[in-house]
Amino acid sequence: MASEICIGICSWTDKTLLKSGFYPAAASTPAARLAYYASRFRVVEVDSTYYSIADSLSAFRWIGGTPHNFLFGVKSFSLFTFHSTKFASLPRWLRAELGSRAPDEPLRREDLSHEQRVRLFEEFIKPVEILRSSGRLAYLLFQFPPGWRFSRNSVAYFRTLRDISGSLPIAVEVRNNTWFESGNREKFLGALADQNIAYVAVDEPAIGWTVPPEWPITAQWGTVVRFHGRNAAGWKNPRSSVHERFDYEYARAELEEWAAKTKNLAEGTGESQKMFLMFNNCVSDKAARSAALMARMLEMESPNEPGLQRTLDI
Repeated sequence: MASEICIGICSWTDKTLLKSGFYPAAASTPAARLAYYASRFRVVEVDSTYYSIADSLSAFRWIGGTPHNFLFGVKSFSLFTFHSTKFASLPRWLRAELGSRAPDEPLRREDLSHEQRVRLFEEFIKPVEILRSSGRLAYLLFQFPPGWRFSRNSVAYFRTLRDISGSLPIAVEVRNNTWFESGNREKFLGALADQNIAYVAVDEPAIGWTVPPEWPITAQWGTVVRFHGRNAAGWKNPRSSVHERFDYEYARAELEEWAAKTKNLAEGTGESQKMFLMFNNCVSDKAARSAALMARMLEMESPNEPGLQRTLDI
């Protein structure tokens, strides 16, 4: 059996990455930076879709500016995963329907009518479908907040995600250890498997509420791991900024277990499956360096072009 392993990072436009020197001076435009990134890695996660709805033109630009085998993971818009979003981040038509509000006013899913949520999802999914129809979609990620706990209603929401996403390759990341408590784990993972939804395995600080570093395979189409770093102090401090929480660079020893798991799982997967190893320690170029380190550990770098990944067939 052969399994395709793709390694990348969870944002190619992070401001600290732009200042880090990762991109050459000649890559001075968004298109040039994406093209350069795509020359080093096989996949990237689109983080901007969490904050606002992308348009179809963006998807065509991403496709046109990258090699034919380059893939995009897409992160779900915040309201579909029970996060809040700023009023100013909503589409113009929805702002008009909701009436005048302060730009920074937070809105939640329940502030919208069912009809508004349906239309919003239809707009969100258009560029995702373009990526899928072009063979360029890695996965659609639904990452839930730490306070979203295991419950019957929460498990039922996975059916909703499958219903509204059709046959898209979707992945779910939970961030509360109630999902892995005795009795809950089997119901949770069983529900994902029933809907062909990938469980997102995570590497993150081991503190009271976080989930364990388990890697169950629940989807036939593939699997996803997201590496958040191990900055426990930053995660424990509620006043830490996003960059303070994810400011972490992996050492080789910390990735060895994941590299071994990757090889072992790849030996048992089918030819149609893909394995995505995504680094979310996006401060400066630390995610890029960690991703490149993992590629070297899996012997995926081209010997003539350091950093350029080749497919790993096992």
